[in-house]
Amino acid sequence: MKPDPEPWYNTSLNLWQIAAVLVASWSLTKTITEGWRRTIGLRWHLTTRLRKIAPGVRHDYVEALLGEPKWQSATVCTRLTAAPADSAGVGDRKVEITARTWPLSRLGYLVTWSEDDVVVMYGITTISWWFRPRVLIGDERIRLGKTTFSALTDPGEHSAWLGNRRFGYREHHYFGNPGGYRSWYVGVNDIGYNAVPPALDWFDVEDASRTRLLPENRAAYRRSAPINTVVVSGIALYEELQDGRFFGTSLGADQDMVRLADPEFHVLDSRISRAHRRLRAWRWRMNDRRWQKKQHTLHDQ
Repeated sequence: MKPDPEPWYNTSLNLWQIAAVLVASWSLTKTITEGWRRTIGLRWHLTTRLRKIAPGVRHDYVEALLGEPKWQSATVCTRLTAAPADSAGVGDRKVEITARTWPLSRLGYLVTWSEDDVVVMYGITTISWWFRPRVLIGDERIRLGKTTFSALTDPGEHSAWLGNRRFGYREHHYFGNPGGYRSWYVGVNDIGYNAVPPALDWFDVEDASRTRLLPENRAAYRRSAPINTVVVSGIALYEELQDGRFFGTSLGADQDMVRLADPEFHVLDSRISRAHRRLRAWRWRMNDRRWQKKQHTLHDQ
């Protein structure tokens, strides 16, 4: 009786080959996925995570979505209360608000304001033409960096400012129960994409705060200026927010803070930083020409 012939294959060798193929496939898939997220899929990757943020979520939840924030600061606010003044002192209503800022690659910024590690407000600013997410303001859909203020109903309440270098504009929209009792602060951040400053002679000289625009000039500004920042508030009830002192000169990301991390402001000099400085100077010249052109167009109207 002849013994069985030796098999042409090796079982143990095939198992190792299968394991190697699986590991190589997993590594290749992970590399392709990470590369896609960092390039053409970056907008989709960021947008899907930003959709999950809402007033009332925990700060740890936001950090799990986007990682650790790059900037953090704290301020003290006074909580609004319905109790009589003699039963609740101002000191008892002081709370600490922590502002945290995330750079969204080089496409924008996310800012959250938290009380006791609970997000009470969050804001998104676009700084690139490639990142213009669709945002719902009540029932109206806009695109940051593209849609102008005229697409929204004029709320009447607004604030504008113009300095030697900084400028901004914001409006407050509130829709009650249909809007989930949330407030939307939409505006122009001077670090954002397609930021249009108001003209100096558009301000109402009779306004003591110097933050109100004349009706005719404001209507022209709302028709021409795109919205590049939106802040959503649901449970932020503070006196500073009601009287307009909360945001200061920046609705959303603070230009004076975030720009110090840009390559052109690096202390250690390099060829890259010098190239960024030349690029920044060129952008300033182009933005100034664009601003001058828009001013002439608005004055002609």
